[in-house]
Amino acid sequence: MRVKVRLFALYREQAGQDHLTLELPEGARVLEAQKALEALFPSLQLEGGMAAVNQTLVGGETPLREGDEVAFLPPVSGGQDSFGLTEAPLDLSSLVAWATAPEYGAVVSFLGTTRSPNRGAEVAYLEYEAYPEMAEKVMAQILGEMRARWDLGRIALWHRLGRVDPGEASIAIVVSARHRKEAFLACQYAIDRVKQILPVWKKEHRPDGSFWVEGFAPEEHRL
Repeated sequence: MRVKVRLFALYREQAGQDHLTLELPEGARVLEAQKALEALFPSLQLEGGMAAVNQTLVGGETPLREGDEVAFLPPVSGGQDSFGLTEAPLDLSSLVAWATAPEYGAVVSFLGTTRSPNRGAEVAYLEYEAYPEMAEKVMAQILGEMRARWDLGRIALWHRLGRVDPGEASIAIVVSARHRKEAFLACQYAIDRVKQILPVWKKEHRPDGSFWVEGFAPEEHRL
């Protein structure tokens, strides 16, 4: 069977190309694709990275089918990405400066702030709570999904915890890329996915009381 392969960043440089078609036996897994690629390109070292099949992160034991697109992604920690949770104010200017480099033709940023009034009522402040260990893994997953879809430079994704007053930022996203279209699309994708799957919740405090702001669970994960 044939599968389409995409390589990004360091892996693209090691192989000398960013996409190819790979012939594999029926029933082959992602691990077999990895070994076949490393045999084809002796300088390519995929161990320690991630893989996505049809733009979804998967493990090495995932079976492949005819026509699948398999993307191999270098680790998203370290210099290429910055993400996490913090109780400190978010500094967008420093994140933009970090993401800016001569090789990137576009740097797109998004800052989500506390709005007041909201739905006709004054907001005293928002309070954010998270499942921290899971949240950081989900952030890494979102960044991996972004890299599986677009050729990106640096990505920053930071979310506040605790009290956030009106006008203060609760989330900052910065994406750099060689072209503006990819940067805009990736930034939009990041905030949409954060709203869908990041285990962070907010409580809205008003002068007359407080309540948890309800979101929605994706259908595939709903109880």
